[in-house]
Amino acid sequence: MALDVLVVEDHEDLSEEIVSYLQEQGMTVRAAGTGRAMDEAMAVRRPDVVLLDLGLPEEDGVSIARRLAGDPRSGVIVITARGRVEDRILGLNAGADFYLVKPLDMRELEAAIQSVMRRRGASAERTPAWRLEATRWRLVTPDGSSVALSNAEVRLLSPFFETPDAIVDRQTLADRLEVDVRSLDLLVHRLRRKVEAETGKTLPLRTMRFRGYAFAAPVAL
Repeated sequence: MALDVLVVEDHEDLSEEIVSYLQEQGMTVRAAGTGRAMDEAMAVRRPDVVLLDLGLPEEDGVSIARRLAGDPRSGVIVITARGRVEDRILGLNAGADFYLVKPLDMRELEAAIQSVMRRRGASAERTPAWRLEATRWRLVTPDGSSVALSNAEVRLLSPFFETPDAIVDRQTLADRLEVDVRSLDLLVHRLRRKVEAETGKTLPLRTMRFRGYAFAAPVAL
């Protein structure tokens, strides 16, 4: 199943390069340019690994690394232009699992991610993920249980599997399904109950207040 990676880097070109490369390796990858954007992304779904630049605006990467160190669910790889030994020690002491100096070699970055996952007793192949089989009209849970879906339910879920990090506005979803917002919310409620009744799993389709809906779990692309 897909490994979930969050790239926290304010240099847009480098961020796009990292995202593109890791997606080609089969990973689910999101990007954030600030600590605040990172927090918003992690509220939607906790990643397996955070790639963290130290030189961020607003809040520096060392401070962010210290915050992340308190939650063992996500590994932290520091990526930075600061190559001095003192900077490496500072990053590692802040809670980083790995330290890479720019310019990055993408193959080394991929190896570092896999190394961090091995240290944490997990691997990309064992990362649980939800899967939408649209042509077969079914949703598959991380443990392999499946739920038959209606046409409307497939159309509802598709945007979250096409763009895993998306927060989709309620009106956008309602327009897609050609219903009003109230009917959309009822459809979501019924689907949550259906998934729980048939699989015992909680559908991670989370309501984001004033923003819409987000799928708060890794998905298989």
